[in-house]
Parts: sequence; C-alpha cells; structure tokens
Amino acid sequence: MITMATEQKVRIKVESPTSEFQVEVKGSDKVNELIKIVKQAWGSEFMLLRHNSVEMKGDEILSTYDVKDGSVIRVNVFAEAP
Repeated sequence: MITMATEQKVRIKVESPTSEFQVEVKGSDKVNELIKIVKQAWGSEFMLLRHNSVEMKGDEILSTYDVKDGSVIRVNVFAEAP
C-alpha cells in the first residue's frame, strides 16, 4: 500500500512595484487560488502574475512554474482590464 505524504506548504513572496507580502501555498494549488489571495490583500480585480519572467495562467498549478520555498511572484496590478 502506498501512502501519500502530506504535501508541504512553501512560503513565497508576492510583490508589486509598491507593496509585498508573504504567503504559504502548496505546489498543487492553482494560480487562480493565489490570485484570490492577492485580490483580498490588494483589492484589485485585474492583475498579471509572473514567476521567473514567465506569465502565469490561472488554470495551471503553481508547480508548473517551478514555484518553491522562497520563490518571488511579481504582480502587475491594473486599474482596469489590460
């Protein structure tokens, strides 16, 4: 019988040109879940997330972008839809 190890949470930094915060996520979390957290923190509807200069798509999981402990997610927030 194979038992699945509980997936470790990783601490990442989310930063925009004017602000930043730390958040814990799992690699199996979808980018959309991270976007919800950012919306709650900063109250903006329209944003673009990048990790290592790669634009992140909402329906992908974070591990697709090699997000791991200590990763920095850069956020561009827009006043309206880009």
